[in-house]
Amino acid sequence: MFEHFKGEEVFVKKVLDYLDQVQYKQRLILTQFLDPYHQSIVKSVIGHQDEVQVLENGGFIHSESQRIIIAPYFYEIEKEDFEIVVCKIIYAKNFEKLTHRDILGALMSLGIKRELFGDIVEKDKGFYLAVDRHIYEYLKDHLSMIKRSKVKFVEWDEEIEIKNDYLIKSFIVSSFRLDKIISSFYKISRQKAAEFIRAGHVKVNHKPVEQINYLCNNKDIISFKKHGRVMFVDCNKQTRSDNYVVEGYFYK
Repeated sequence: MFEHFKGEEVFVKKVLDYLDQVQYKQRLILTQFLDPYHQSIVKSVIGHQDEVQVLENGGFIHSESQRIIIAPYFYEIEKEDFEIVVCKIIYAKNFEKLTHRDILGALMSLGIKRELFGDIVEKDKGFYLAVDRHIYEYLKDHLSMIKRSKVKFVEWDEEIEIKNDYLIKSFIVSSFRLDKIISSFYKISRQKAAEFIRAGHVKVNHKPVEQINYLCNNKDIISFKKHGRVMFVDCNKQTRSDNYVVEGYFYK
């Protein structure tokens, strides 16, 4: 099994231990917030066990980051079992407009580990955050300023659906190699793109990829450190010179 998850052996062992606790000790296991790649590992490792249920929730509809419950099949799981608080971040927008990066940076600077909070969502000109219930009070009491704006956190009960906005750009590339895609999409040299990839600055579908010749697949999500994220879309078109027409859906 471990050969399928190179570099994630420690996490796989943890998931196998979770499975043992559920099967032999009848315990309910609640994970921290996981990105889609680690969610897929949990589901792959556990597989289809007749006596085990695997459920996920991230606080929002279509959450990217989610917590997973692994439990005996006879447990009745409720929303509260995920121990997630969704809160609205209130601040004076006419003074200074905050960004997703500002909020993420403030949370990390406060010492809150990344696995203790989920998606940061901008909707209707406001920001919302999914966070572990056990640190919600700490967050309210200790984070009162982001950049130069006073902020406060208010628990939010209404359902929020995540809908991503994209800036779509077309490109012509000679191959789907990761270094060529990074070079074209972000307007940097192939050499620079290769250096960034080898240095671990690039993830594909939330998994670090350090091979410059990795071949991108349709709808892969490419994350480039400090440059943002983009969805790679194969348009299934070729030019007369046999190059490929592709699109980049850049996350706003």
